[in-house]
Amino acid sequence: MDAQVSAVNRFLGTTTGREKLCRLVQYFARFYAFYLWRQGAPKEVIQRWADLKQHIGNGRKFFRLLKPIEFVQTAIHINGSVKDDIQRVTTIVKHLTNALYYSSEVFVLTTAVGFYRPKAIDKITSFGQRCWFISLFSSILADLYKLRQLNGRALELERGLKTPEGRKDPELQSQEKILTKEVKAAYFQLLQDVVDIIIPAGNLRWLPVDEGVIGIAGMITAWTAMMTQWSKVNP
Repeated sequence: MDAQVSAVNRFLGTTTGREKLCRLVQYFARFYAFYLWRQGAPKEVIQRWADLKQHIGNGRKFFRLLKPIEFVQTAIHINGSVKDDIQRVTTIVKHLTNALYYSSEVFVLTTAVGFYRPKAIDKITSFGQRCWFISLFSSILADLYKLRQLNGRALELERGLKTPEGRKDPELQSQEKILTKEVKAAYFQLLQDVVDIIIPAGNLRWLPVDEGVIGIAGMITAWTAMMTQWSKVNP
């Protein structure tokens, strides 16, 4: 029991862990408010969950106030360190559009708390959602490209393992295990990005999805992100 409590504390002791837990609750509230509306629940009950979604969403924005700096710094580092053109461009676009998305959230937050409301807040919000969509789309392209590279490496490794020498080579067997983990991680990231992109696409009305579908998509990606963070702090 003590070990389990310690594991939870390590997870909640990280900003990412707390933020992703809040994300899970926020999107559950979004889904549940829609479910209650479909069931014809009283307006005050629906509003209670809608308010919870809104307040948690605003709280999460405080966690991410300085995120644009982090994304710009990462993009600069990638530009100078990654040699593969496709990987470099898709990753840079992903991080720069993420920086723009989180920058737009600053004005959404100042509007929500009543501190400052820009005249073009609706356009700023829409711009941020478009940037989020582009970021996820770039990430999907990067995921597919990485999987293609990994599959190429897997074919080469498979040919080596088919030889009598290869079957006995511990180095090749070690490479196979590492490659298998990389492929699983790449597919996991691709799945997460494909589900996540439903949210901005739905918010922008580019996909014919309702609040319930968006809520479920958000819960799925929040849970997968939580599992990733849990693995990092509790190896």
